[in-house]
Formats: sequence, C-alpha cells, structure tokens
Amino acid sequence: MTYNLALYTIQQAYQRIKPYVRHTPMMPAPLMHTDVSSNLLLKLENMQLTGSFKLRGVINTLLSLTDEERQRGVVASSGGNHGLALAYAAQRLGIPATIYLPNTATADRVNRIRYFQAQVVQYGTVWDEAHTRALEHAAQDNLYYVHPFNAPRTLAGQGTLGLELLDDVPDVDCVLIAIGGGGLIGGMGAALKQLRPQLRIIGVEPTGAASMDASLKAGYVVELPSISTIADTLQPRAVGEMTFSLAQRYVDAVVLVEDHQMIEAMRWLWLECNQLVEPAGAAVIAALLNGNADIRTARRPVAVICGGNAAAGSVFTTYEAAL
Repeated sequence: MTYNLALYTIQQAYQRIKPYVRHTPMMPAPLMHTDVSSNLLLKLENMQLTGSFKLRGVINTLLSLTDEERQRGVVASSGGNHGLALAYAAQRLGIPATIYLPNTATADRVNRIRYFQAQVVQYGTVWDEAHTRALEHAAQDNLYYVHPFNAPRTLAGQGTLGLELLDDVPDVDCVLIAIGGGGLIGGMGAALKQLRPQLRIIGVEPTGAASMDASLKAGYVVELPSISTIADTLQPRAVGEMTFSLAQRYVDAVVLVEDHQMIEAMRWLWLECNQLVEPAGAAVIAALLNGNADIRTARRPVAVICGGNAAAGSVFTTYEAAL
C-alpha cells in the first residue's frame, strides 16, 4: 500500500496537542571524535512528559475521539513507553484504559503504568503477541484500539516532533531517528521532508530487531522470525504498512547497532550529558560513536533522543534500601 501523511494533518495535530505536551529542549552535543560533526545537537525528547515521544501520538489520538468512544474506553498494547503515555493521557482526560504488555516488560514500567490507574494485562513474550490479544479485546468489547505506530492519528502526533524540531533548528540538514515500529521516523519524516526536501534522514535499528531495514531491502513488509535486543521498545517483529510506506518515501538510510554499542552510548549520555536514557534513546548515539552513521558533511545535524525510561524506579529502591 501507499500511504500519504499530509503536512496539514500534522500541523493540525501540532496545534491540538500543544497544551498537553512539553516542548523539549535542545542540547549541543559534546565532541565525540573527529569523525562526527562538532555541530551536532541533541533533541531531548526523553524529557517529554512520561519520558518519551509516545505522548504525542497518544494525546492526538485521544483528543480526536468522539464522546461515546471516550466513555467506552480504550485499549492498547505496548513494550512500555506507549502504554505509559496512554495511561497518563487517559487519566488526564478521564478515559478508562486497558494496556497489554508482554510478560518481559520491566517491573518499573508496569508499576508506572499502574500508577496512572490504567488496567494492566501481561500476555505473551513479545509485543506482537500482546498486540494480537489487545486487538481481540478491543473488538470483543467495542473499544477503540490506540495503535502505537501504524495508525494515522498516531503518525500525525509523532510528526509534530518534526515541526517542533524545525521551530528549534530551522537550518537542520540531517536528523537521526531510532526505529521500532516506524511511527516516529514515519511521522517525523513526513513533516520534515515536506518542508525541507533536501534534509537527510537516517534511521537506526538494533541488529537483533532490524525489521525496517529488512523490509526496505525486500521492498515489502517483512516479519522477522524472531528478535533479540535489549532495546525492548524497538522490538516489533514487523513494521506497519503505513510506517513502511512513509519510510520508503522519506528515509535516506538505515544503519544498525549492536546491543553493546547501545550500552556504551547510554554510558556516554550519562557521563557526558547527564542524561539517563533507555537503550532505544541511545541508539542514535551508538550509531555515531561507532561510525555506523556518517554525518561529517552535515552542517546542522540533530540526533533525536527518543526515550528515557531506564528503570528509574530501581534507582530509588537502591537508595531507600540504604536508609
């Protein structure tokens, strides 16, 4: 399928969600090494409310529902960040929410979602299995399913980060974006490229969950037989038809990173930038530190730090144990 995400739709979403999201800061990146541009900027979307970009697509979706749909409630499946964003937004808007997580979801994410009074159901070992069960629940009870990436309202919401980035850095010429299901790179790509066609977009995936890379090489959506990565929010076995279509049109390159490289990038972000992020949020830095992504010709590159939910609860538990 060919999917088109109109710039006007993203601009409408941008205005709709502004009262509900945080305009996240930019940070000049410390110099990494001679192969990386000294002009690199970091877009700290890990400092978004609920700790990731996911709130943008969620709040745009919930604000677009009818009163009847809101009253019935919503269902979603998530690796963690989408569910956390939905729990927060649903509580704020007074909408009942049920969120399916795989059994491998961290206790920290489960507890944070429950904190916002959403019902949590754990099912399966990967997101795809939780997703299938959540769809069945939504169909059975006639509830609106809030897809984490492959839905027009979600994509338009994620695209608002592209518009915000252009507000921050009008002369940006290269953007690095992590890929899970492809919602962020699809939405941002549509926003950025329709306004700045010459801008270069580089996607970053874990080698153990490189579903977008496989799909782009094949020319159609490929479902991986298995996945293996510590980046639990970048784990769908297949990207969506919509996100794949947008990536075909707007993404210039996809590079892969190993788990150990993301860990080193997490350490670099903490030591050099005082930013505690999850593996997905560090993927773009891993691609730069290891030379997987070449941005030497870019004059104004930006790396999107997409999420920061790195089991923060365990930090407090460690200190409380010492009291």
